[in-house]
Amino acid sequence: MLIWIIHRVWPALFIPWWFNTDEVVFYYEVIRQLRLDLSQTFFDIPGTPFMSLTSVLTVLWWAGERLAGMTQFANPGDFAFANIQGVFTLMRALTLCMYVGAVTVAFDLFRRCAGVLTAIMAALLFASLPIQVQYSSFARSESLGLMLCLAAIWIVLYSRWRGTPGVYGCAGFLAGVAMAARFHFALVGFPVILLIFFLRDREKLSSLEVSRYDALYAIGGTLAALLTAGGLVAVAFKAKIINANLLTNTMMLTSRAGQAEYPGAKAFVAELWLLLGLGAFLFLLAHRFQRGRRWIWPAINPCTVLAAIGFMVGFVSSNPEFLWRGEYQLRSIQFYSDWTDAGLSHLGLLAGWWHVSAYYFTAAFPERWAQALFLAGVVIVLWRRQTIHLAFLGGAAICFFAHPLHMKLWPHHVVPWLPFLCFIAAVPAGVAAGWLGRRCRRSSLRVVFVALWASAVVWACATRLQHEDEYLTISRSRTDEISQMNLWLSKNAPADTYLLVSYFALNEDGFRAWIESVGVRVPEFVKRHRDVRIWWLDRSAVDGHAGVLCMSRADIVFFHDDFERKNPGSTYNPFENRNFQRIARFGGGFYELGVFRFDCRSKSCAL
Repeated sequence: MLIWIIHRVWPALFIPWWFNTDEVVFYYEVIRQLRLDLSQTFFDIPGTPFMSLTSVLTVLWWAGERLAGMTQFANPGDFAFANIQGVFTLMRALTLCMYVGAVTVAFDLFRRCAGVLTAIMAALLFASLPIQVQYSSFARSESLGLMLCLAAIWIVLYSRWRGTPGVYGCAGFLAGVAMAARFHFALVGFPVILLIFFLRDREKLSSLEVSRYDALYAIGGTLAALLTAGGLVAVAFKAKIINANLLTNTMMLTSRAGQAEYPGAKAFVAELWLLLGLGAFLFLLAHRFQRGRRWIWPAINPCTVLAAIGFMVGFVSSNPEFLWRGEYQLRSIQFYSDWTDAGLSHLGLLAGWWHVSAYYFTAAFPERWAQALFLAGVVIVLWRRQTIHLAFLGGAAICFFAHPLHMKLWPHHVVPWLPFLCFIAAVPAGVAAGWLGRRCRRSSLRVVFVALWASAVVWACATRLQHEDEYLTISRSRTDEISQMNLWLSKNAPADTYLLVSYFALNEDGFRAWIESVGVRVPEFVKRHRDVRIWWLDRSAVDGHAGVLCMSRADIVFFHDDFERKNPGSTYNPFENRNFQRIARFGGGFYELGVFRFDCRSKSCAL
């Protein structure tokens, strides 16, 4: 089935490079790295490990062609612009390979802890969820994060060093890198690793020689002292004992933009510092006394300390600019805190949690039979109380508490916890199949039974993928319509036309303008001559001008209500405003493209 899925999504690797802004942000940060420019500005994911891996592969590609005399470009940055479609295909192929790797590691992990039948079911559920397949066909960092988290759990459970503090340090490091791939994974790999320790390996503490880890405790104590100091600085700043300075800027309590900027993000960071500082202080206080050390030993010991240190080192080393470009991180936090759903904002705590949990439950298990299997799996795991299964159940449970209750809901947010959710859903099918299989006395009958069972599971999961290529079809249609729009503009709009293009109507020129707008120099040999301005529905870009505007109906759906809610009267909707004359249209439905002429030089275009 996995081979069939790859075959179906393979054409997505070759869609025109400019079809998705989620990919372009990776690309322009790769260009920065290729130019040795350590000034990453995109921190929303932040995705740095994915960018770095792409940069390394691009350098190797350029070096190979350079040695073979197949390219005249003297630096990998210009080479990446000259081969822009190839670099995008490389990023998409990397995402797809990580998806295959994550499914493979998940299968082996589940096979070892629950048997082949459960592993087959869990892996097929994991691999066949349409949103998972869709988000593995273009440049994304989720599959990399999954691969890292599953690998971290595997080495803790089944490597030759399992049960040792060192393996927890390595697993923590991988989980930290996964967090740098996408922040969601902070609540995926690391919590499950700790659950495995507390449920399975804590009993091995008595065999550890504490004296061997004096240096480790010194490092841990130093970090705890720093966190305590950070909490004190946060308290002093909140109490207005100290003012904004370089230290508070570094700690992201303040920023150079001023105290009025990013208020929600700064409040969140201050609360985080207070929480970490209080926890670190209590640890130092307890460790000061012999009785206190006995109390904290089950929780604070070489395994957990190394896991925590590895986690922090993994995150910072794979995303080092986090330390000196904190303002971009504040901007990212503020963006997500403002990215709220009006309907959810009016719900109470319990109603909001129930709505969010129900949404992600159905996103992970669209079918009734899968939902029933998951609920039955929860009961079976709690009844049997097998340690590894309980750890995976804990990982699945985190999914329903990780999402902010007022933030917009998107189905792909369930992907980081999908392996654990699918494992729990597979447990009942594996248990039932194993019980029935043992009732078959003849080995030949067992083989036939397992074959029939596997075929039924494959068929059930394959039915989920009836429309798995729908996103590919829509993407092809969108890019074809935008190409038609480009051709129309080249024939009907002079090169000096004041041209506005919205987010979902962006063409190659628009994306090149986007790349330059974030401070990345675009070489002259790939530039076009049409001047394109990216339009975010704002009136200020229209009033006082005359020209042509290109936009998609999808822009209205995604942005109009949000922008109006935050700043009433700040936008235009050309599809409903008679001051905009539609002169061409391409496609139809949700992504319909419209080309409008407007003249607002002497008046506002408001109705």
